[in-house]
Amino acid sequence: MPNRLRNLGAGALVAFTVFGAPPAFAAPKTKAAAEPAPAAADVTAVKSKLQLFTDGKQHYFAFVPFGSIEDDFFFGDGKTFYQQRIFGGGSNGTESFEKYFWEPRARVPAGAAFLFTDKKYDLQCEDRHTAFTPVAADEAQKLIAQASFLKPRWMRQAYALARDNLGRYYYVDRMRAPEGNKSFRLFVGAKGSMKLQKMTNVVSDSAGDIFATRTGELRLVLNAGQTFWMKGKKKTNLINLPVEDNHVLIYSELGVYTGQPLGTPCDDL
Repeated sequence: MPNRLRNLGAGALVAFTVFGAPPAFAAPKTKAAAEPAPAAADVTAVKSKLQLFTDGKQHYFAFVPFGSIEDDFFFGDGKTFYQQRIFGGGSNGTESFEKYFWEPRARVPAGAAFLFTDKKYDLQCEDRHTAFTPVAADEAQKLIAQASFLKPRWMRQAYALARDNLGRYYYVDRMRAPEGNKSFRLFVGAKGSMKLQKMTNVVSDSAGDIFATRTGELRLVLNAGQTFWMKGKKKTNLINLPVEDNHVLIYSELGVYTGQPLGTPCDDL
């Protein structure tokens, strides 16, 4: 099978400073505020060409087989489809293809993919495999005509992560779009029981980022070599954890995204 994975670049975080006054991937354990609904996806140009594939249990893929990597690729329950973030893949004529989609709970990027090989369609979520088959054209057309097609369901991204030597974590995320937005959130606590902090002010500029809460501030410094938490006059050194190396920890263990499906096929399969 051809391997055409693309490299996913991510900016390295240097340091940040805090001042204090089951079959499917398991969900973490702390609820956060409700997120806005994704916008509708424009499928006008490809709607008549979309084909459906199902596992027979109300899980469907909708896409144009053997198209380019950039083509729209949707997953849903037959009524609502969410666009998937495809970062790599390829095809060999009409004999095989692979599409690798964003799934931060997978240990490696290639661990989440939809594949066609040996005349079989297969969803891979790490070591779990689910067989899919084409939906008959008449039935597919009816479902597609009535379905809603939406942009990716998950609209946040990890921004910064650190911890102390006692296992207390400090995590920041923000909205993916628009670029340069300041829709940040700060979570603090032990793994599995982190709490969303109520922020009173957010400052983000070329000098760094300051997240002010009722109990303190988290300051991200991009050109400094220290990471620490300060409560009153007490300073606690922290270990900076690159978010690109800790995506499984963030999405599966910290407990910041409980009960919030990411909208990927691996939510359920």
